[in-house]
Amino acid sequence: MEVWPSLDLMGGRVVRLIRGDPKNVIVYSHDPIRTAKRWEEAEANGLHIVDLDAALGIGNNFQTIERVAGQVKLPMQVGGGIHSLEDVDKMFQVGVNRVILGTALLTGKIDASQLLEYGADRVVVALDHVDGRIVVDGWKRKLQLELYPTLRRLWNIGYRIFLCTSAERDGTLMGFNVSQLDSIRQFARNMYVAGGISSLNDLKTLKGYNVLGVILGRVLYDKIIDIKEAIEVARSGSC
Repeated sequence: MEVWPSLDLMGGRVVRLIRGDPKNVIVYSHDPIRTAKRWEEAEANGLHIVDLDAALGIGNNFQTIERVAGQVKLPMQVGGGIHSLEDVDKMFQVGVNRVILGTALLTGKIDASQLLEYGADRVVVALDHVDGRIVVDGWKRKLQLELYPTLRRLWNIGYRIFLCTSAERDGTLMGFNVSQLDSIRQFARNMYVAGGISSLNDLKTLKGYNVLGVILGRVLYDKIIDIKEAIEVARSGSC
C-alpha cells in the first residue's frame, strides 16, 4: 500500500479545509517547498497536490506547483481546477507525473476518450462523494451519479486509477467511510482512499482491503500519525 501526503495549496500556503469549506481553513505552512521536502525525506511514495484556489475558481497556485516539481524528486499527482486538455498539457510540461480530474471528466467538459490518450497510468479519476453520490465543483454540487455505477462505467472505458474521497469526512479525523468502501471493494487495488483517516488502525484496515494507496492530510499535519509509522504499516507484510 502506498502513502501519499497531501499538499493542499491556497494562496501559496499549505492548508487543510474541513469538509472542503474555504471558510474553515487550517494553515499549516507558508513554505510548500519545505513541506514537500519533509515528505520526500520521509520516503513517501509521492506527493498528492491539490490547488484549492483553482478548484474553487478563485485563482491558482500553478507557480508553486511548478517550483515543487522542479525541486522535489517525489512523483507528483496534481488536481484542482483542471478543466481542459490544455490544462493537462500544462501540468505535464512542468514535470507533474499524473493529473487528477473529477469535475471536468464527470460533467463532460473533457472528452473521456481523448483524456485516455495520455495513458491510463497518467490520469487519476477523482470520485469525491457524499452519501454515495458524486460531488463536483469543489464539492459544492451533487450530481445524479452514484459511486459504484460511475466507477464501473469509467473502468469499462479504460480508466485504471481512482481516488475515492469521502467529502463529508475530509479533514474531520472521523475515520474513513467503511460502508462506501465495501460497495466498491472489487476495485480496491486500483484505488487511492482519502477522507477522515485518523489512526494507524485505519491504515491497517485499509491495507486489509488491499487498496492501492492512501492520501493523508490533517492526520499527518496535526502529528496524530507519524509518517514513518504510517509507511511502516503500509509496507508491512501483514495487516
